[in-house]
Amino acid sequence: MKIDKDILDKVSDKSMLSTGELASICHVAKHTIIAAIERGELPACRTPGGHNRISRDDAIAFLRKYNFLSQEEEKKKILVVDDEPFIFEIVNNLFDGDTVVHHAANGYQAGKLAERERPDVILLDILLPDIDGREVCRHIREAAFGKGCRIIAVTALQSPDDKEAILNAGFDDYIAKPFRISELREKIMNLLAMKVSCAHGKR
Repeated sequence: MKIDKDILDKVSDKSMLSTGELASICHVAKHTIIAAIERGELPACRTPGGHNRISRDDAIAFLRKYNFLSQEEEKKKILVVDDEPFIFEIVNNLFDGDTVVHHAANGYQAGKLAERERPDVILLDILLPDIDGREVCRHIREAAFGKGCRIIAVTALQSPDDKEAILNAGFDDYIAKPFRISELREKIMNLLAMKVSCAHGKR
């Protein structure tokens, strides 16, 4: 059985799901989901009240593993945060129909789009018109929806000390302007592959 796009959207709208919510999506009894958690087949965390909660990424990995969701049914998402539209156009032209590329021109739009779209990879300019990109990265990292996304810093800063400081600010990778398009694509593809590996429990 495959779940349709409407059900996938319901999963994507949540950062965490209860056992009952996931059971409803899978059309199985709640105790079936609890049993999967107890067997170690489905990662979950416990609330202070003793209830199980499953992250969005773990829920999607579980749905795929047991053939509720095919790999092709969820498109990869990239968010480009840059006030220069041509950066978005470059990234948008790099990928085919299996990837959706969104654009935010400032930090405020970036936060709203990141929460709504739950991108797999964010390409984040450090020098935004309204806020330092490092602050945007910090806010996304602190939010529940941002725990699993990968963030690449885009900056004109190029010294080893600058790179170290940027990575220490919470970014997964770094690319300096001006950059080669092939280098940018390689970095995005590497982080997309890393996201898929983590979703499937690989290290």
